[in-house]
Amino acid sequence: MDKTVSIIIPTYNERDNITPLVERIHRSLSSHNYEIVFVDDNSKDGTAELAKTLCSKYTVKVVVRKDKRGLASAVVDGLTHVSGEVVVVMDADLQHPPEALPNMLKALESYDFVVASRYCKGGSPGKWTLPRRLVSLVANLLALPLAPRVKDRMSGFFGFRRVAVDPALLNPLGWKIGLEIMVRSHVSSVTEVPYIFVARAHGSSKLSKRIIWQYLQQLVRLYFDKFRIMNFMVVGGIGYVINISLYSLLTLLPLLKAFEFSQVGKPYYLPPFVVSSLIAITSNYLMNRAWTFKGWVEHQRGFGRYMSMGIGTLLLDLGFLYLLVNYGKLAPVPAAALAILVVFIIRYVIARRWVWSEISTK
Repeated sequence: MDKTVSIIIPTYNERDNITPLVERIHRSLSSHNYEIVFVDDNSKDGTAELAKTLCSKYTVKVVVRKDKRGLASAVVDGLTHVSGEVVVVMDADLQHPPEALPNMLKALESYDFVVASRYCKGGSPGKWTLPRRLVSLVANLLALPLAPRVKDRMSGFFGFRRVAVDPALLNPLGWKIGLEIMVRSHVSSVTEVPYIFVARAHGSSKLSKRIIWQYLQQLVRLYFDKFRIMNFMVVGGIGYVINISLYSLLTLLPLLKAFEFSQVGKPYYLPPFVVSSLIAITSNYLMNRAWTFKGWVEHQRGFGRYMSMGIGTLLLDLGFLYLLVNYGKLAPVPAAALAILVVFIIRYVIARRWVWSEISTK
């Protein structure tokens, strides 16, 4: 029978905290069906061994990983061992008070994702030093566009409905797996409940320069994944260089110069733009397929759709190019560069809605 709630707790050298943590969780969830899943990274202090001794008295599972390290990946691995409809993730160091669990579970009756927050009304980061507060503030602000609906984006204490999270979509790195889930999963509603962060009584903090570097790497990944237009812009920039470079070369060809001389007063500059644009559009399709929309579903006849979109927007490009050269009195090459930029957003919107989609179209 499914449990009401599964609590995933990553551990590494947390032996002194395990027993009081389990006892407090049990008291807090006395009216709930629950299970505790410890995911231990092969601790050297006997953390996993101690946790296993609690299995006879409490509903505890212990998963020991010998070849992996890291909180984020531990949570993802833990998801394959839970049986609950609702999942809560918390630290083992007692800085996340188990007494906040009932309020989190209550919130999950109405929301897909709940963040135990130090920064919403009623919450507090506790007695942090000024440098620690500044690190948290900067890290939190850096993630603002990724999760604008919550105040504590760095919280490692959170819960979610299991059906809203597909572990296959997660790309765990470092420690901030809650932010990862909010960005990559199908979470439609988020709320926060307050809690007061308390000082660690036993063990040592895992915060390090390596953790900070991993967080910055994670931010880059999440920004590119959430805002695919950034990827599209990079690909578009490469295609832009290809297009303009080819166009510049084509306008210098002797044959074209002769054609220009014989077509005085006519739009001689348009045919080479068609050639360079079609080459750039084809290269953009291949790069977008391999990178920008990697993991998305490509609609049937995706290449045909993309080329149709490309040719359709190329007609707009040609129209802008004609206006800029004939009426704006710009030279063909800078006019072509400006025309491509004008149509960029139109191409992005069509590509992500008509050529690729985030979910299966079958």
